[in-house]
Amino acid sequence: MALSPNRKTVVIKHTYAVPMMGGQTRDDGRCPMIFYICILVAALAFLAYRYHKLMYHFRSVKAGKLYRSGTLGPVGLWVMHRIFRVNTIVNLRLENEYVKGGWYHRQKRYCERNDIRLVNIPMAQDTPPSEAQIGQMMDELDREGSRCLVHCEMGVIRTGMMVVAVATRRYGVRDQGVWKHFPLFGHKLDNRRQRVREFILRCARSTETSASIASPQ
Repeated sequence: MALSPNRKTVVIKHTYAVPMMGGQTRDDGRCPMIFYICILVAALAFLAYRYHKLMYHFRSVKAGKLYRSGTLGPVGLWVMHRIFRVNTIVNLRLENEYVKGGWYHRQKRYCERNDIRLVNIPMAQDTPPSEAQIGQMMDELDREGSRCLVHCEMGVIRTGMMVVAVATRRYGVRDQGVWKHFPLFGHKLDNRRQRVREFILRCARSTETSASIASPQ
């Protein structure tokens, strides 16, 4: 049987669909994209988790001058030194805490190998720093070219008190602004930390003491 010259050839393309609930279907071309998005989200979440662990309670107080954290491991110390160019570490932990996990030996050895100044200003837990200790901390900040990291064990109470003391004396922080520099990270200022709360509030309203210490001789 001869075919008419006017007859057109119709090409039928087959598409595949993924069955869904309720008899609906959708194109399976989206599956790879959704898969890669899930992988990307999981990778970002993992990196954020690792950063939190490596840079334990890390925050910038004054960019290029003062940073704060909990006790850092080798990778965290490397980041502080190589990325943030920290050249002075101020340790607020007591000497009887040095043997816990060998952290102090590792930190001291890293500082010695990389020409980082290590300063110990021991503070008892939940005990405000003395004026002498605050003065010692600010002396380190006043050294020409210094970039300081201050830390205690978790970088919360002791570190927070020292940072608030410095921020009110050096950086003009006042009133409610002190709480920005005293994040609790899940800790509480309960009755056993009444002295801590009183110290923070005293720093918030302090003017005369701040001015007298803030002016280098």
